[in-house]
Amino acid sequence: GGATAGVGDLVITRQNDRRLDAGGRWVRNGDRWIVTAAGADGRLTVRPSTGGPTVVLPARYVSQHVELGYAATAHLAQGRTLDTAHAVVWPATTREVLYVSATRGRHANHLYVDTCYDPDPQTGHDKAIQPQTAREVLTGVLAREGADISALEAIRRAHDQAESIATLAAEYQTIASVAQTDRWDALLARSGLNPAQVDVVRASQAYGPLTSALRDAEARGLDVDRALPALVLQRTLVNADDIAAVLHHRVDQWVEANGELATPSPSLVAGQFPRARGVSDPDLVCGLTERDQAMEQRAESMAEQAVAKLLPWIGRLGQPPRHPSGRREWLESVATVAAYRDRWGITTDPRPLGTPETVTSVEQYDQRKRALASAERAIDLSRGPQAGADAFAAAPSSQIDQERGIEL
Repeated sequence: GGATAGVGDLVITRQNDRRLDAGGRWVRNGDRWIVTAAGADGRLTVRPSTGGPTVVLPARYVSQHVELGYAATAHLAQGRTLDTAHAVVWPATTREVLYVSATRGRHANHLYVDTCYDPDPQTGHDKAIQPQTAREVLTGVLAREGADISALEAIRRAHDQAESIATLAAEYQTIASVAQTDRWDALLARSGLNPAQVDVVRASQAYGPLTSALRDAEARGLDVDRALPALVLQRTLVNADDIAAVLHHRVDQWVEANGELATPSPSLVAGQFPRARGVSDPDLVCGLTERDQAMEQRAESMAEQAVAKLLPWIGRLGQPPRHPSGRREWLESVATVAAYRDRWGITTDPRPLGTPETVTSVEQYDQRKRALASAERAIDLSRGPQAGADAFAAAPSSQIDQERGIEL
């Protein structure tokens, strides 16, 4: 791999070779060694890290099958104990691997969490990947089992994951980012930024969140074409460390002050995700429409299933009205709450929105506010003149009152 090893370094052999005798045993994959001498031709003389006779590793073997031994996969590290362990964790890690990684150190265990993981950087869309918080990544890892399961269960889980709001929303956001690239580039070009600043904005990690914020502003009925130039000129950007991040902050403040969003809103998919506007490419329009409809259907189905199964969190939203129109509005509000729960992996918490302490990002905070408004609207509908439903166990009114506000 291009690494350099010298005398005193810890190395690991990654290929079994019975021809290399190490004092009554042969060199194995996973063995750890201390380098005691290095030949000019590339050969290494090594001794076992736990002590024992030395063995000479030929240059060909060294170049192909020897690595520095200071880091290893969790599978290879299983069974080892160190004073201090440092482990890298990314969204594809399973909870079993996380357990091994976090329990190797006697005195300390440190986790380094990849919050910008791209499973396919060669073909992915650079700025379309939205960073996660470390907490979000670790929550996902703890829910990801690596143990063997039946083929039927594997198929069921894969199907459910592919149809989840979290997956569909990520796909929708990725397609929307690509579909609206020309739109946002043109807006930036006439916003008052000079060409060099535009290039800096587009290269920033904050570019994706900035365009998402602009799309959210449009969903609220705000005029981003007029507002962005004003926000650029609001204060100088000459000394800004990250222009895109500064503009993102200004857009968020502007939306917070002016963008009260009605619930439900036709500008939101499943009551949560801003719809992309101004897309002309027919293939991209098709991709967005398919995921739009899939999210709407998923949210509606989850709401209806929750009512049919009398799940605890549904009881806290009151009773579905008897009248068909009132029941339809109530289910629409419940569907927005169901979409929020599915997006953020809230599965067992009896509170409709889970606990506020789990909110760790601006995106989740905004979506929780929308879900909260929908939950309160459902409660109001359940108490209206058409309230009540047969064979439905709702929470007592005093319990519903306690759930109003941010604790809902």
